[in-house]
Amino acid sequence: MTESSVRGIDSVAEYVRAVEESNDNVAFRMSTERPRRGVMVVSVFGELDMVTVPRFAELVQQRLESSASVVVLDLTGVTFLGVEAIKVLAQSDLRAHLTGKRLSLVTGVRAVDRPLEALGLAARFTYGSRPVFESAAENEPVSVPRRAPLPPEPRTGRHEAAMSR
Repeated sequence: MTESSVRGIDSVAEYVRAVEESNDNVAFRMSTERPRRGVMVVSVFGELDMVTVPRFAELVQQRLESSASVVVLDLTGVTFLGVEAIKVLAQSDLRAHLTGKRLSLVTGVRAVDRPLEALGLAARFTYGSRPVFESAAENEPVSVPRRAPLPPEPRTGRHEAAMSR
């Protein structure tokens, strides 16, 4: 997108539409493979930003609704991980947990690891390498790691006083 094509854009929605219409996100792509029965691998390449996340979210949801007991998100090709993508990862992890599936990440790139660590979300996910997940036994039971309970929200004096009434 050129500077002249950005002029006249007054809202985020118009900007997103302009980016989608341009070919700036041509480098973004995803692929899916099933290396073994019960294992689905989704590989992502490029930026996971507000333009590309809806396609990513839809594909991950479809894979979590499939017959696969293990869904692996290979994010080693991701060059940018936006806030909306982090939300999708967190929601997908919860959905997998609630449905008895295992969602695992293959990362190892700063563009993915750093935001998850900075937000304190890195420990929430199961990590591994692609070969480990691809060689998972067909009849291997899905083990879902137990999560620590969320910490309570901090209360201020006003809230405590209101709660005691």
